[in-house]
Amino acid sequence: MSININRQATQKNIVVEQNKAQKQQDVSNQGVSATQKNQDSVQLTSQAKSLNKIQPSSEPQVNKQRVETLKAAILNGDYKINTERLAEKLSKFEGDFGKAFA
Repeated sequence: MSININRQATQKNIVVEQNKAQKQQDVSNQGVSATQKNQDSVQLTSQAKSLNKIQPSSEPQVNKQRVETLKAAILNGDYKINTERLAEKLSKFEGDFGKAFA
């Protein structure tokens, strides 16, 4: 039984050429569809709009002296965390966050 290896190689070459032609056609089609994609639009959900309302519209005032005092306390190891206050603030934040998505 003999196998014609030339025929298999020819078929592989045909497939390779077809793939090249398809890729070239895809590239040329992308140029046309890219101009069509420039007409995209965005619509915000009601949840996104409510989050936008929660965010402050202006930059908050920064007390630079307080920031420097806190930095120094942290570096010196003198800064103590009030865990009860932290827990209360986290709980309030989670409650407010939950209300925004309710």
